[in-house]
Amino acid sequence: MVAADDEQLDKLREFWAQYGKPLLLGLAVGLALLAGWFGWQTWQERQQTDAALAFHQIEQLSAAHQPQQAIEAARKLAADHSGTVYAALALLVGAHESMGQNDPAKAAIYLQKLIEQTKEPAIVALARLRLARVEWAQNKPDAALATLKTKPPASFAPLYEELAGDIEASQKHWSAARSAYERALAGPGADTAFIRIKLDNLPAQEKPPASAPSTEKSHS
Repeated sequence: MVAADDEQLDKLREFWAQYGKPLLLGLAVGLALLAGWFGWQTWQERQQTDAALAFHQIEQLSAAHQPQQAIEAARKLAADHSGTVYAALALLVGAHESMGQNDPAKAAIYLQKLIEQTKEPAIVALARLRLARVEWAQNKPDAALATLKTKPPASFAPLYEELAGDIEASQKHWSAARSAYERALAGPGADTAFIRIKLDNLPAQEKPPASAPSTEKSHS
């Protein structure tokens, strides 16, 4: 019995001598990876909390009618927490406050940065819609129409077409405005009553001049 125990002990020693260090190394690596994962999760949560607090500050500055401070805070949040939903919201607020300060150039910068940084289709669509409005306000109708050319999610399509119709109408491009409004009416969730008013208020399309009667006499 003792001999059998000694034999098992010798086998255990041989196994440990051969595999002990690799096992310890693997265990250490596994623990380090696990600690790193939990550390990463903690860091991510802290970043989200910091971003949320920073955005709350922006909201407070905006509500307190301190647009310059809100714009600067939005710029900082977007730089410090790029790619987060709070960065996207901050850029939207920054653009809104910039327009309120009659600074469409800065608003355009915020919106273009948002389009570049976020991958959320709905947020990109909203940013493009607002950018087109900003470009129109800058008296850049062609740029605004080009911004609206990118196909948005279906829920945004009527808004894109309605704005395109507004821009075309402002340039007295009646036929193009009419087509845009009609496409807007056909989209899902369109504000049909308001768009119909715009469509009905467009000037009637000019009719081509009637051809002049022929003055040549027929020869019999």
